[in-house]
Amino acid sequence: MHVEKTTTNINNISYKGRSPFTCECGKTVQKRNYPQHCSSKHHINYFLNKNRSCSIIHLTSYLREYDLRSNRQRIQTIVEKYNHTDPYTKTAFQFNNQENLPDNFHIDHIHEAQILACAIKHTPEIASQNENTIVLRPLRQILNNTDNLTITAASINQSKGQAIRYFLGNYEINKDISLLAAFIQTANGKERSIARFAVNIIDLIKMTSSNISDSIRSTRLENNHLIGHIHYEYLAEQFDTIIERMKLDWNENIKLRNGKIYQAYQ
Repeated sequence: MHVEKTTTNINNISYKGRSPFTCECGKTVQKRNYPQHCSSKHHINYFLNKNRSCSIIHLTSYLREYDLRSNRQRIQTIVEKYNHTDPYTKTAFQFNNQENLPDNFHIDHIHEAQILACAIKHTPEIASQNENTIVLRPLRQILNNTDNLTITAASINQSKGQAIRYFLGNYEINKDISLLAAFIQTANGKERSIARFAVNIIDLIKMTSSNISDSIRSTRLENNHLIGHIHYEYLAEQFDTIIERMKLDWNENIKLRNGKIYQAYQ
């Protein structure tokens, strides 16, 4: 049987006939059934997930500055700010701040780019301009400012990113979960140890979130025009909503994947 490959643009489809074609969502349907198919759960979920992932990935890639470790002055500022100690693990750095940053250490965004990208996605006034660097560049500066940066072990940074993605995935479907629970449920290896570090991470996120929110609120376009600056207020409100949903003060028991109960603050 020949299956016609065609676009899912509803304006380009002739609804007459029984000839089959494959929709972009992967389903093969008859042309005459296309309107009904477009209202199906499978079709709608495909495009919701596609649009969500594309917008978040695109924004995250733009917002995150990738050459952070090349600036030795920035590294020195971060190291001295945290008194030569990883604020997540509470262990002293085994390198001099005048040296290049070792490969097993990362410069970490305390408030991840994916959090800000998610907030932008849920702020229509900003999301509609996600190709406009005049609008987004000030937010990029906030994200990559040393106030939002720290240095930690690469493994901790990777676990943190994974937990944040898991939390935001639940946030997108309106499923209630604390950020601490996200860390526990995505942890690999020694879960209690990672959970203990997670508490330190969460404390630092909680301590710095109001500063990030205030910075977003006070943002102005690079051309200094005040027109549209209220949109950053809406973005700050969405950022605050995400932080609130993280339940950073959560101190109840959490069930580990092995069935045991983790005491959040023991």
